[in-house]
Amino acid sequence: MPLRKPAITTSTPPASSPEGEAEQELPDDGTGSDETERYIVPALRRGLSLLRLFSRDRRVVTLPEIVRELGVPRATAFRLAHTLEADGYLQRAPHSNAFQLGLNVLSLGFEYLGSMDLLDIARPALEDLRDRLDLSVHMGVRDGTDIVYVLSLPSQHRLRSNVSVGTRSPAHANSIGRATLFDLTLEELRALYRGVKMERFSEQTPTTVDALYQRIAEERQLGFVSWRSAIIPGIATVSAPIRDAEGRIVAALNISDYESLPVMQEQNGRVKDDVLRTAAAVSQRLGYRPRSA
Repeated sequence: MPLRKPAITTSTPPASSPEGEAEQELPDDGTGSDETERYIVPALRRGLSLLRLFSRDRRVVTLPEIVRELGVPRATAFRLAHTLEADGYLQRAPHSNAFQLGLNVLSLGFEYLGSMDLLDIARPALEDLRDRLDLSVHMGVRDGTDIVYVLSLPSQHRLRSNVSVGTRSPAHANSIGRATLFDLTLEELRALYRGVKMERFSEQTPTTVDALYQRIAEERQLGFVSWRSAIIPGIATVSAPIRDAEGRIVAALNISDYESLPVMQEQNGRVKDDVLRTAAAVSQRLGYRPRSA
């Protein structure tokens, strides 16, 4: 399931650096310095360090801050910023001489993420989760009011999941499905289920949009979905959402096994924590960064 990339046009960088260092290799001074350091381009390293000054909570950086934090002369800081600005990696903040990130930084991120596949990113983390807990692990994406399983990793020693890739399941009655609905408002949920019959699979299955929204609101507060015998008697499951770089829920993962197992008896403790950590790790690989409090 490849990530979609916006069409962003990048500018062509100039052939030379204004500091005259990009074309020069550092000389070997015979002092036995690390071999790798001989080929480091200082101007490039400083330019990358400048870009790393920005963060979600620091969107604007001034020239004096660049001078102070990079430890470079003001003229060098200006040339670095001006070069990055000319190539579209920085831009002037509105009504200010300070700098903020330009669109070409976003372009680089989308080019990198777009070259990777969700399954390739998630599989190692989900395999590690399965092996550590010895539980069946699945990942699914929402297609309308259904969930489509895109990854199924059965436990190697106990419950053999019969869920195969491509299997569909109603989102309202599925732990993965419920996790993918976390961000929908009541109005969006009503629009999604307009004209759709919500089948009951057990006493725990909501059959109206209002009941579904109430359940989702409770689960959203927890950050995960935890069920016991909700669809199949004797089977427990824990699920959590996976987000992309823009914070959108693009998939969800779950673990499932017999609820009588000691490890599943602790599903609101260690298992829940492992599921949340794995979902967070996959989200981070997709570029998601939670907003700081």
